[in-house]
Amino acid sequence: MTVIYFTATGNSLAVARHIGGRCISAVTLLRQTGSVELSDPEGIGLVMPVYFGQIPAVVTQLMRRLSLRAPYLFAVLTYGELAGRAATHMCRLGKETGIIFDYIRTIKMVDNNFIIVSVSRQVRDCGRKKISVCMDAIAGEIRERKCFVEKPGVVSRLIGIIEERMPQGPKFDSGFSVEADKCNGCGTCVKVCPNANVQLAGGHPQWQGDCLKCTACYHNCPQGAVRYRNERSRYCFRNPAVTLQDIIHANNLTR
Repeated sequence: MTVIYFTATGNSLAVARHIGGRCISAVTLLRQTGSVELSDPEGIGLVMPVYFGQIPAVVTQLMRRLSLRAPYLFAVLTYGELAGRAATHMCRLGKETGIIFDYIRTIKMVDNNFIIVSVSRQVRDCGRKKISVCMDAIAGEIRERKCFVEKPGVVSRLIGIIEERMPQGPKFDSGFSVEADKCNGCGTCVKVCPNANVQLAGGHPQWQGDCLKCTACYHNCPQGAVRYRNERSRYCFRNPAVTLQDIIHANNLTR
């Protein structure tokens, strides 16, 4: 089994590892030039977060270059409170790129969207989401080669439309700032950014206007120095099963 993952705070990597098999970072694959060809006699899957009801740009870019040969293809989408129309978008994107999924499922995890929710409360109350139970169920269905494509309900579709209209790209980017007295210029924010969108200037991060909305820079700052305008939470979250080095290994474009 081969699992391609994209992660910023570890949720999707934790799910990918739970499914099992060989885990490959989507960012690593994007470094290749031309078509990205993968084959596996057991199956190939993609695991990724949902950003404001949409598929991350990294995954979209990769899928347009992917050539997959496997008897079973699956996708698992991690989200916080509402997945919006993400499963529908994934199915449509698959058809556009010649990847016909046998299985698409969403899984509710800790919501790290500090603009909308209190992340500390999400962590405190994560037991209600029964994350481990859901991960076991999804991993079991994939092992059994279950065929299922999730369809969002009416509420999720409506919420998805609203989420998709929230700030994108440069507009989202402009909300970041840094607490200069906390920042020590370690460059972790540069290393965890999957789009080379953060650069150090004068020892502090500056955002370059090409943000993917992954918030890896915010949540993985060892000093908690990265802030966001009108944030509802100042809590930095990383999945407890994933280390900072795991995130750097997955996303570091400066190596």
